[in-house]
Amino acid sequence: MVEFKSVSQLDNYIKSYLTGSEYLSDFSVTGEISAYTISSRGHAYFTIKDAEAVMGCVMFSRYIAYASFTPAIGMKVTVTGCMDFYAPSGKLQMQVLTIKEAGKGDLHEQYKQLFERLSKEGLFAPEHKKPLPVLPKRIGVVTSASGRVISDIVNTLRKRNPYFDLLLYPASVQGENCPPEVAEGVNYFNDKKNVDVIIVARGGGSYEDLFGFNDERIARAVFASEIPVISAIGHEPDYTIIDYVADLRAATPTAAAEQVMASYDDQKNMVDNLALSLDIAVNSYIGSKRSILDMLANHKALHTPAFFAKQQLLVVDKYRAEMKTAMEAKVTKLSGDQKTLQGRLESLNPTNVLKRGYSYVSDADGKAVESASSLKKGDVIGIVFADGKATGEIIDTSFDNRRTS
Repeated sequence: MVEFKSVSQLDNYIKSYLTGSEYLSDFSVTGEISAYTISSRGHAYFTIKDAEAVMGCVMFSRYIAYASFTPAIGMKVTVTGCMDFYAPSGKLQMQVLTIKEAGKGDLHEQYKQLFERLSKEGLFAPEHKKPLPVLPKRIGVVTSASGRVISDIVNTLRKRNPYFDLLLYPASVQGENCPPEVAEGVNYFNDKKNVDVIIVARGGGSYEDLFGFNDERIARAVFASEIPVISAIGHEPDYTIIDYVADLRAATPTAAAEQVMASYDDQKNMVDNLALSLDIAVNSYIGSKRSILDMLANHKALHTPAFFAKQQLLVVDKYRAEMKTAMEAKVTKLSGDQKTLQGRLESLNPTNVLKRGYSYVSDADGKAVESASSLKKGDVIGIVFADGKATGEIIDTSFDNRRTS
């Protein structure tokens, strides 16, 4: 048995063994990126995986500069490099020297196809989003019964508003049991109608850890929910299918608790301010009405009614006299106008014209004869005078050619 005097000696032996290995000192491998972060110094830390295993990788900034693309979660890549053992943390990882894109990973392709299909069906449309209650009395949470997620939600809710009830539906939030159990949780609360809002939550994790929430069963359960649903999966950069279907997406489970429950202090202050405003408005209204009532109560009509009535009668008499004068002036003017118009009508009266020696001539049909040229010898005419009528026969005609030219 080999005895190592210290952990450092063991770590150094492992490191030297890996460095001297023919297979592990220079090799390439293809896998799907399932986590990817850039440190403040520009180094990339990521993992590659297949269906059964995961390997951690580090790629220093000087090598990243030569990459022809920007690596991202879900990409299928081929990396070359060597195995390395980082002694300070006892971590085995691959030190990547080059990276090439080998196509999109299988999980990414599944996500893309499901996203496009559900989007075309309208499951992500804004018009389907339901409003959240301001102060829910009972909150349903679908998440793991163990872990920090449920405790973070409860603690945050208690800080914001202690007056609430919470029902937990325990469900797997990772692995093959995740989709059916989460969908069952959403359906359970809808069947029972025992909560005002539902939170589906999970803490952070790798791309494959969160992939259970990219499932059609969960998406359709959330879309069909009559109760508003908040999704709180992973951290700020993590987006899953449920985030697009839910009525509200929260960056974290803690953020979901903050968004679902209004602050008790804020609500109390708002109510206090409204009560104060109402009190001011009511007092102002009562004050204005009291002023009017005081003015009426002090009115002289109540204290000396006979004197006030006499004064009002004088006012009425004054207006009556003014009205009478105005009416008489109007009647006089209208009478004068009438006489003027009557004189004009009298001057135009045909009877008065005939009295001045004129007569009216008509033909045998009674139509007025306007011109001598319209008559001929033998025509019978009627002659109207001021005091009677006569009938005559035309013996001869003559007319002034100058008046017809």
